[in-house]
Amino acid sequence: MTTLSGDGLHPNEFAVTAARAVADCASLSLRQQAKHLANDGLLGVIASQDVGGLELPLAFAVPVVAAAGSGLLGFPLMEALLLGRALQQSHPGAAEAVVTGEMLATIAWQGSVSAEREADTVVLDGAVARAACAGDVDHLLVRVGADAAALVPTDSEGLTVEKAAGLDLTVPEQSVRLHGVTIPAGNVLAEGSWSGLCSDANVLRAAAILGSAETCVALAQEHASTRRQFGRALSYNQAIRHALARQKLALEGIRHAITRSVGDGAGALARDAVFLAAGTYGCAISEGALQIHGGMGFTWDVPVHRHLRRVRALQAQGEASVVMADLGRRYISAIAPASDDAMPG
Repeated sequence: MTTLSGDGLHPNEFAVTAARAVADCASLSLRQQAKHLANDGLLGVIASQDVGGLELPLAFAVPVVAAAGSGLLGFPLMEALLLGRALQQSHPGAAEAVVTGEMLATIAWQGSVSAEREADTVVLDGAVARAACAGDVDHLLVRVGADAAALVPTDSEGLTVEKAAGLDLTVPEQSVRLHGVTIPAGNVLAEGSWSGLCSDANVLRAAAILGSAETCVALAQEHASTRRQFGRALSYNQAIRHALARQKLALEGIRHAITRSVGDGAGALARDAVFLAAGTYGCAISEGALQIHGGMGFTWDVPVHRHLRRVRALQAQGEASVVMADLGRRYISAIAPASDDAMPG
C-alpha cells in the first residue's frame, strides 16, 4: 500500500502478526479471540491513541482483515476495527472497551430503525439484518433513518436476536428486531456517520475477499502440482495452467484496486469500485479453485468451499447488486451532460 504513517510504518508489516494471531484464535471462544487480538494490538489499528489505538490510516487495517479472511477467522474483526474508530469521539469509553477486547460489538449492515425522542432517551423500532455474531456480542450498531446510527445494548428490553442464518458458517449473521427499545439519547451518532462507515467497510470487505482469494489460489496451485492423474500432475494439463494464470491475474486485480482505494484522493467511487471488483474476481477465483479440486473442494478439510461461502456472504452483506446499480446511475448521470454538450446545435 502507498499510505505511510508519520512513524514510517508500512501496512504490510502488520501482515505476519495478523496471520499468527488469526491462527492462534482457531480454538478460542469469541471473547477469548477478542482479548487475544487486542493483546496483539490488532483491534485498535485505526482507532485514536486516546482510546488505546494506534491511530493509523485505513490502509493499515487492510492486511489485518486480509489475514482474517485467509484464516477464516470466526470473529467480527472488520466491525470491531470500524467501531473502535467510529465511537472514539462520541463514546470514548465504549471505543476503548472495543479496542481492548473488553466489549464485544458488531454492526447490522442491512435494514434501519426509526427513532422517537422522549426526554433524554430515544425509542427505537424496526428490524435490521446481516449482523455478524449478534447473538454473542454486548452491543450492536444499527442504522437510524437514512444516515445516522445508534449503539444498542443487546440485552435491552424489546430487542430480539433471531436464529443465525447465512452462507458463512464460521461467522453467522443474524437478524435483529427492535420493538420499543429505549436507549440514552447520547447513544445516537450524528447524521452522516452511517455512510462514512459503509464506505470504509467496502474497502475492508475487499481486503477480506483478497485474503480468501489468496488462499484459494495457493490451494489450487498446490493441488494441481501434487495431484496426479494418468501418471502426470494435473498442472501438466494446459487448460488447468491457463485457469491458474487467470486466477492469479484476477488476484492482482483485487490487490491493485485496494491500493487505489486507500491512496491519496480516493473517494467513495473508488471504494464502491474496489468492493465490486473484489466480489467479482473473488467469486471467480474461489469457484475456479473448486473446479480444480473437484469433489475434494467441498470437504471440510479442504476449505475452498468455505472461502467461496465467505466471499458470497460479504457480497450480500455489502449489497453488491445495489452498489452496482447506484454506480451505473452515477456513471450515466456524469456522462449525460457531456453527451448533450457534444451534440451539434
